[in-house]
Amino acid sequence: MSSDNVTIRAARADDLNAVRALLTDAHLPLDGIDEQFGDGYAVAESAGQVIGAEGIETYEDAGLLRSAVVHDAWRGRGIGDALTRDRLDWARSRGLREVYLLTTTAADYFPRHGFSRVDRASAPAAVQRSREFAEACPDTAVTMRLVLQSQQRT
Repeated sequence: MSSDNVTIRAARADDLNAVRALLTDAHLPLDGIDEQFGDGYAVAESAGQVIGAEGIETYEDAGLLRSAVVHDAWRGRGIGDALTRDRLDWARSRGLREVYLLTTTAADYFPRHGFSRVDRASAPAAVQRSREFAEACPDTAVTMRLVLQSQQRT
């Protein structure tokens, strides 16, 4: 299984079941994915099979990175990095100012993409009302933030 034949592309509606299966296998939350799946999601595909996914939900000028998952057999090949770069580029192209995430397992992974730990209460109110923040992730999850654009005041 070479990662040379992996394509990162925008998710389509018919990818939802495959993404759900990946998340379930990785013991990651499904809460809210049915409502949020769409434009903010990308998948990694090889030989017609979805082998990874990641999404950014938008809340005003902030994003919430979630559902970052790569099939066990494909981990360690840079697919997660490619998905994260793709989604952060997507967030920048949408004019998002910052991106948050919650994690119970990957707090050491995301700093390579510029994320740093922050207090959960520092996230914007709209992000805190998301299903991911309000229901899916435990209070013990690490909250991380990446600033994409500085806010300019006139």
